Amino acid sequence: MAAPVGSFRERKRVLVCTASYLPGQKSGGPIRSIANMVAHLSSNFDFYVVTKDRDATDTQSYPGVTPNRWYRVGNARVLYCSSVGPGTLLRVYREVRPDIISLNSFQDVFTRIMVLLRRGGALGHTPTLLATRGEFSPGAMEIKRTKKAIYRHSTKLLGLHENLLWQVSTQRERSELLLAAPARRLDPDSVYVACNISDTMVSAVPRVAKESGSVKLAFIARMSEMKNLHFLLELLRDLRGQVQLNLFGPVAESDIAYWARCKALLAQLPANIMVEYQGSLDHSAVPQVLHDHHFFVLPTRGENFCHAAVESFVNGTPVILSDETPWINLSEVHAGFDISLNDQGRWVAALQECVDMDRQTYAAYLNGTREYGRRFSVEEAVKQHITMFEAALHLVGKK
Repeated sequence: MAAPVGSFRERKRVLVCTASYLPGQKSGGPIRSIANMVAHLSSNFDFYVVTKDRDATDTQSYPGVTPNRWYRVGNARVLYCSSVGPGTLLRVYREVRPDIISLNSFQDVFTRIMVLLRRGGALGHTPTLLATRGEFSPGAMEIKRTKKAIYRHSTKLLGLHENLLWQVSTQRERSELLLAAPARRLDPDSVYVACNISDTMVSAVPRVAKESGSVKLAFIARMSEMKNLHFLLELLRDLRGQVQLNLFGPVAESDIAYWARCKALLAQLPANIMVEYQGSLDHSAVPQVLHDHHFFVLPTRGENFCHAAVESFVNGTPVILSDETPWINLSEVHAGFDISLNDQGRWVAALQECVDMDRQTYAAYLNGTREYGRRFSVEEAVKQHITMFEAALHLVGKK
């Protein structure tokens, strides 16, 4: 493993540990969040990324990638690991000599190993930020509840997450983290709100026409229990009119049983409901897909940001979401709908409203959504990240 850095250094280094990174796409939002952070903050910091050598659901390495070698990927140096263990991550740490460590996901194997190394003193006093990626939302905590609870309580007893710095995307996610209390001493001042940086592209292709009595819906997400596809499929059979739902996203090995459950529901849908699985979607194709559909729909059980929804807003495609994302009160501004998962009747009513919606009413939603999309400021999100990293570096002098 060749060392990527020399002895002379001018800028601070950030070591990012994450299970999935470019050119991967199947993990969705987290890859976009990290890649956008690197792209927009590389003028302030030097980024080093250690990750797996394959995409989330793949068994083979990325083409042309030799494991355990450093590569220049965009504005970062990236090490692709064929296997993940304490020895590998400790060597990476010693080579990079980072000023900040950035961990992604409380449950991720990279995070588990790094907090153990940190607890054993191997990482010194390097400030460590952990981005929770929505894992402490009520919906997320219900999935594999027992397994997650055992890990959370065990690590809490061992003190593995003491004196960490925490990154969340919204005030709502901050409240959920503090309520879950995954560390024995979790100082509210150690939790930083830094909104995910969006690189949303806007499509110039014509938008599909809307007529009353029919609707085209796009579901862009992993086919997983967390994204709650089965909930949507169970609702569709109650709708009148012509409904076309296209599913875009990967099926991970861990989601095969859930996908089989969803396919069984597909077979039970009436003739007026057409659902097609389109497979994984390249990120560059998302804007065109959004313009080809009337609404983006995602009854998710919990999102800390939801990149696909933000892309939908910016592209002017109204959304139908659960109220488990940061984007709420959408109907008030004609940007779509956000509905409690406990109110199936309201879900059916909203979906039927979308089917029945005429061209004039839909035009009002297009305008409202485009206006809502103007609020997503890259500049503000970048400023929040810089403030967070500078605060972390400031703590070094207090050790």
